[in-house]
Amino acid sequence: MQKLKDRILNQPFIKRLNTYKAMPIIWWSLLIMAMPYIFSLFRVQVVWRVGLLFLIINSLFSYHVGKLILELKLANWWLLLLPALFCLAIMPRFASYNLIFGLIYLIFEAIGKMTRLYR
Repeated sequence: MQKLKDRILNQPFIKRLNTYKAMPIIWWSLLIMAMPYIFSLFRVQVVWRVGLLFLIINSLFSYHVGKLILELKLANWWLLLLPALFCLAIMPRFASYNLIFGLIYLIFEAIGKMTRLYR
């Protein structure tokens, strides 16, 4: 598995992409786009997909992305990337009520971007 990872990361195209400052945000966003389809491939029930993936895992990832945006000192419009890509990924196959999670992820990113939660 490590050889496969090294092989992928040593590709010239991937190396060049990873030199950009905002690339971690894009990789996390692409992972969040792919996860619902991966869960569907493994035939994970809808209740588990919504509860585990959409509510817990993706919310934690979006909080982490908010922290990354703060650490990398990126512009505030980067907050819109993850929710927008998630909504685009969800629209073709999943129920419309899942689009509300885009708003939830935007809120979690904003919380992650705040320097302090209180005082």
